[in-house]
Amino acid sequence: MERRWEEFKATLTDERSMSKKEFLLTMAVCVLGGIVFGMLFSPRKSTVIGSHNGNGYDEDDKKAKDKKSKKKSGVVDWEEVEQKEL
Repeated sequence: MERRWEEFKATLTDERSMSKKEFLLTMAVCVLGGIVFGMLFSPRKSTVIGSHNGNGYDEDDKKAKDKKSKKKSGVVDWEEVEQKEL
């Protein structure tokens, strides 16, 4: 193992040139690899994209639509009447 390390260290003294394209591609790979590495090893795993501020359709929207349709049709919601009396 030590022999291989010494051989590797000897190759580090060689000077090589790199084209601009190779350099930019190397930097792009490093940046994108860092982003992926950060996502995989970050402590926060339950990230939610969006603020859940009510722009989507949910159960509350469905209940509100049901109440509006009942009011238009003349049907009385007895649960609502009982809550108003309390």
